[in-house]
Amino acid sequence: MAAALCLTWGQRAIAAAPTKPGAGDAPSVSELIVTASRTVSELTVSAKMKCLEPDRMGGHLERPRIVSTFPAKGSVVRPGLLVIRVTFNQAMACDGLLTAAPPLENPCPGAVQEMLLSYDRKTVRTVCLVSPGVEYGVWFSQDPTQKSFVSLAGLPSEAYRLNFSTSTGPAITSVCEAMAADEDTARQIRQRRPLDCSSGPTTAGG
Repeated sequence: MAAALCLTWGQRAIAAAPTKPGAGDAPSVSELIVTASRTVSELTVSAKMKCLEPDRMGGHLERPRIVSTFPAKGSVVRPGLLVIRVTFNQAMACDGLLTAAPPLENPCPGAVQEMLLSYDRKTVRTVCLVSPGVEYGVWFSQDPTQKSFVSLAGLPSEAYRLNFSTSTGPAITSVCEAMAADEDTARQIRQRRPLDCSSGPTTAGG
C-alpha cells in the first residue's frame, strides 16, 4: 500500500490516505498518488524523496539542528490550511514525525503525517489544518530514539520545540495561499514562476 497525498480542489482540502494504484487511477508520480481531477493546476507535484540509508562512517559528526521554521517560533499565523516547514543545517536521510507538546494543542495530530523532503534534503514540509484563536506546540526529535529526523550521517537532530498561535482572521483555504504565507517558500517559487493566489488556482511548487 502506498501513501497518497490527496488534493481536492473543489473542497480545497488535503488529506493522507492509503491508496493502491491501478490502471484506472488518476495520474501518479513515483510514490505519490494524486487523487483528483485529471489535472491539478494549483500545485506542482514532484516525486516523493525516498529515505536513504545513513552513512555512519562519514559526513557530519555533529547532530543536525533546525535553523529555520514556518511558522516562526512565537509567531501568529492565520487559521486554516498551514504548510509547516522546518529547515535543517544538514542534509537529512529521512523525515521523522512531529510530536505533541502538551498542554498546547497539536497542529498535526494523528499517527500518519505526510512529509515532503526538498531536493537538497535540508527542508521538510507537511500540511496541517489549524483552528482560529488557538496556541499550538509541537516537538521535533524530542526523543532521539523514536520518531526522530535523522541526518545522512545517522545522527538524530537536536530536540526543538516550536510554538505558535493562530489569529481569528479569515482562514486560509487554498494551497497557494498556504505556500505564499511562508516568505522563504514564496521566494523559492517566484524564482521559478509567478505566484499569484488572487486569480483562482495558481501553480505553486514546494
